Amino acid sequence: MKRFLNIFIFLFCVSPFLLAQTDLMFMQQTHNRSVLNPGATGKGGDVNMALSLRQQWIGFPGASTQMLNGSGFVKDIRSGFGFMFLNDELGPHKSQNLKINYAYFIPFAEKAFLSLGLGMGFIHNEYDESDFFAMDDNDDVITYERLTKTVPDFDFGMEFNTSNLEVGASVTHFSYAYEDVNLVRPMRNIYAYVRGKVPLDKYWDFIPGFTWHNTRQLNTYEVNASLRYNNNICVNIIYRNPASLGIAAGINIYGGFRIVYSYDYGFDGLSRYNNGSHEITLSYNIPVNTTYVRSKLRFFRWKMF
Repeated sequence: MKRFLNIFIFLFCVSPFLLAQTDLMFMQQTHNRSVLNPGATGKGGDVNMALSLRQQWIGFPGASTQMLNGSGFVKDIRSGFGFMFLNDELGPHKSQNLKINYAYFIPFAEKAFLSLGLGMGFIHNEYDESDFFAMDDNDDVITYERLTKTVPDFDFGMEFNTSNLEVGASVTHFSYAYEDVNLVRPMRNIYAYVRGKVPLDKYWDFIPGFTWHNTRQLNTYEVNASLRYNNNICVNIIYRNPASLGIAAGINIYGGFRIVYSYDYGFDGLSRYNNGSHEITLSYNIPVNTTYVRSKLRFFRWKMF
């Protein structure tokens, strides 16, 4: 009985991957927007580097993610350039994704701007059932098959910004169709999001947001709300359907160095088998084009989240 229980739990956990090769949704995805939308690459004018670590589903072995990304802005050609490397492991499924991103910024009457972005690179997926944990080594349900595939990978995105509003949409792995159901082939993912900034007083801002994510027949909605103090401290509460709640807190430590930590917990049928997920991001900003950006393009600057 325990053997079949382990199989059922595991397949339920990874069902989005088996059906659709869905992207991993970071709890801090608003802080690393260019990873899912190349149209946000270089926004803000600074040179930015970030390292994110996520430990998924504490209690299940082999469920961790590491991501490194960086970006910068070249004012002479109104363009952002960046890169992203993602290493993701979830049981028998492993994935590495390497991309370079480019975004072009179009100002509107010095009050808003539209950015269009393209991401290009490669993705390597591996499915190895020898990493599957089963209670019975002689279980004939597990075939111990190993599949690998490395293919070109492309993302496209756009984002519209004013001083108090951010609206964006993107498609990742857009060269692969919904019908391509394959354990090691990437699947097209679609995102749309909106955020607004409501100044409460001289120091405090209230920042609500909404994100929609679609992969094949899987739809995910996320509602988040944050309070930011003096651009240095931020607390964020996130709800994601069907039943996941997270909290994140970030602080600027010194100069352009900041740290963000988040914890999320699912209130679904799997909650009894795991202790939630931890995520931490370390990032550093080097001011380069701040004066130009503020005076010419009026970027919607998010120093936190």
